[in-house]
Amino acid sequence: MSDLAARFAQLASERDARRRAATALVGRWDWYTWPGLDLRPLRFERDLLKAGRRLDARPPADRDVLRIGFDAQGRAVVTEEYSGFLHGRLYYETFVRHDGDVVEAAHFDPDEPIYLHEYRFVDGLMRSADMVARRGSGRESYAYTDRRISRVEISHDGRAPSVLTAEHDERGLVRVVEVLGRRSQLRYERPPVGFDLDAACLTIVDALLTLIPETVARLVVDGPAACVALGYYRSSALSFEVYAATEDERADLAAIDAQAAWSPAEFEASADVDIDDAGSVRLVQQELALLDADDLDAAAGSEAGRRLLCAVAARLNLRDWSDTLPVTDDFVVYPVDLELVDLDRNLADCLPPDRLSRLRERGLL
Repeated sequence: MSDLAARFAQLASERDARRRAATALVGRWDWYTWPGLDLRPLRFERDLLKAGRRLDARPPADRDVLRIGFDAQGRAVVTEEYSGFLHGRLYYETFVRHDGDVVEAAHFDPDEPIYLHEYRFVDGLMRSADMVARRGSGRESYAYTDRRISRVEISHDGRAPSVLTAEHDERGLVRVVEVLGRRSQLRYERPPVGFDLDAACLTIVDALLTLIPETVARLVVDGPAACVALGYYRSSALSFEVYAATEDERADLAAIDAQAAWSPAEFEASADVDIDDAGSVRLVQQELALLDADDLDAAAGSEAGRRLLCAVAARLNLRDWSDTLPVTDDFVVYPVDLELVDLDRNLADCLPPDRLSRLRERGLL
């Protein structure tokens, strides 16, 4: 690892030389969806991602996309990442060296190196991955059963080591479990035969139509509620909290900034929603994440989960809330990520046009 750290320290001065050497090996270029390709076993399964898929042409400039260069043996030697947020600008580059059973990947942003990885293979199977980055280093060791990955030991500076175990059957990967100390977490599980994602989502929607009002009823709100927000992180829309604000509270926030009036992080009243018993939540979250991974139009995070919450909010906006808590005449329920990136489209998805117009007239949009 110390040798790899020393080589990482030299990367900044080697960037141009690595680019020239890797690009000279490229026999073909292909466009790929994010996150592209990765040699490390279980790299995608552990984070509920899918390997990038090849595209026939580059998508519009407002989409994230990767251009991957392959050598004569079909090995990826250059990866260029273009940012849709930056209007199609090249932002990250990775240059790969293949030297027998050792593969080295150097990753750069526009300013400086980000990481250097060294992968070692035995009999065609990766046995270890040593990694050095700006803020630390790590190592992964891999074990196989019948040439299929069965165990990954993971260690990183300053963090407790963990172990991933993978189970397979004749159909392929069955599950991935991570053990960290005394805690065990299921990272991936193949859906059972006959699993219907649409039906499972409907079960969760029905459960949330009961769970959310029950949670709202426990909130302590200083006056009639003007709104209830279902606040989530974009990486997992189905893990959310319930927030409520009064008319006065929202007016004070709107006086500062119109968007602040919709920010659940600014609201006083909040409570967790326990949806663990609302159907097959973990499995649904997994399958929605993988569904998004196949959707070129999906934003970062759970797009399908976002749409599900909007459908719930639309139903809740038709509900009579008088038996739950005092509300204002223009009371609304809406889902929103805590960074407010999804606010406008969420409101459009869960509120009818006339209610949106009234909110604009009042200067809240």
